[in-house]
Amino acid sequence: MVLINGQFPGPLLEINQGEDVEVRVHNKMPFNTTVHYHGIEMEGTPWSDGVPGLSQRYIHPGANFTYKWTATQFGSYWYHAHERGQIDAGLYGPILIHPKSDEPTPFGLISNDSTTLRAIQKAVQEVKPLVLSDFQHIPSLDRWDVEVASGIELPCYDSILYNGKGEVDCWTREKIDSLTDSLQRQYLALGNLTQMTDKACLPAKVLAGLAAGSATNLSIIPPDVFDVCTPTTGSTELIEVVKTSCEKEKWLALDIIGTFGLLTVSFAIDEHPMYVYAVDGGFIQPLLVDALTITNGDRYSVLVQLDTPGLYTIRTASTASAQMMTGYATLSYREDHHAAPNGTSVAYIDDKGLNTTTDVAFFDQGAMKAHPPSPVGQIADQTVKLYMRVAGASYEWALNETVYPMVFDSQNPMLFQPRPYEHDNVTITTLNNTWVDLIFITASYPMPPHPIHKHGNKMYLIGQGLGEFNYSSVAEAIKSIPESFNLVDPPRRDGLATSAVSTGPGWMAK
Repeated sequence: MVLINGQFPGPLLEINQGEDVEVRVHNKMPFNTTVHYHGIEMEGTPWSDGVPGLSQRYIHPGANFTYKWTATQFGSYWYHAHERGQIDAGLYGPILIHPKSDEPTPFGLISNDSTTLRAIQKAVQEVKPLVLSDFQHIPSLDRWDVEVASGIELPCYDSILYNGKGEVDCWTREKIDSLTDSLQRQYLALGNLTQMTDKACLPAKVLAGLAAGSATNLSIIPPDVFDVCTPTTGSTELIEVVKTSCEKEKWLALDIIGTFGLLTVSFAIDEHPMYVYAVDGGFIQPLLVDALTITNGDRYSVLVQLDTPGLYTIRTASTASAQMMTGYATLSYREDHHAAPNGTSVAYIDDKGLNTTTDVAFFDQGAMKAHPPSPVGQIADQTVKLYMRVAGASYEWALNETVYPMVFDSQNPMLFQPRPYEHDNVTITTLNNTWVDLIFITASYPMPPHPIHKHGNKMYLIGQGLGEFNYSSVAEAIKSIPESFNLVDPPRRDGLATSAVSTGPGWMAK
């Protein structure tokens, strides 16, 4: 486990928009490290982006490095290690940048009542970060060694954490079998098996079969990684909200940050719809939803209206086929000088992350619109197709058949080189002030959603679909499948996930 200033997760960096920021990192670990500021555009300071071999050299054991950047943006972000598995070891924390007072807000689209707006503004000023993570007991470096030796990825986790709190919840065999779905049973059949493991994971034998063509040695995998579930009793994150006698309304604002290493999850607060008012740090026209789908790097800023005191369960459930798992926290809402009434709250989602009733509304990324509107280029100056595929072992990925060599992390950073474009096998050369369309094509399947994060600035999701992308450009594709594209008001984010694919390719244009 890695601690930052003695904490896990690391301390909140609370900043005001426009301020100059300095973060001095003292590396007291026996390993090299760097720190990336996820979603921060680093305008004018690319050397502070925190990517070894690209924007900086390693921070060696015992050494220091000072990151300097200006908070040109506002909203919810996070910082994390950008070296090997140090995120899984706990090297991450939240960032909150308060907007300038003249920044246009979307709260008038929620209500025009002055009392409600005052309560909303107070909640936003007191917004609380809620850091969600998946956690494995096996140390991250040991995990890497086992993956290399076994030839397969280890997608089986021990718990889901809220702000670092949680426990191992071992399900009964009856529950595991009852929740195993048809797709998981298809995967099990490939290995001549019928059951998920006691940790509700696809067995290692099945994953080895899905990574056909790579050599595997499953005997090297410790039994508690996939098969043995040992329950623990941990602390539960409690979000406590108190309404004072002078408050007519009470709202809660949360910055929900997905720091997952692998899982994609559904998130919901029992009996409490959420107004999503910002995504990846940028305001949107508020959307009222009951549940969110969250993957690595996602940030959702939400407002929750509180009107009935009580204790309510917060649920985060894995939607990945590789493992079924749920983590819990508690929302406590009470009036001043009164205890929160006990009771069992009604869930919006189940332990598979699915809706419990037909009227449960999930956040629809396609319906997300920036506030104020953000224009997008209509014709691209350059189009690049990137085929994403597993390269040999299931833990290695390649773009256009090229695996990024890990040795590059320890070499002279490309930012320091006069002609970085000469690394033509791992660089895409573009021109200033041009629109570039990137077409990500999932060429290995079956494959769960795969997050793609853009450093430096945000991107637009202008199209998505299943099947081959047999076009040279978006403009050509629009002539054949116009329903698959949005060039009017597309979602704008710094992280986007590909669609899950099972029997064929899929694509995403941004």
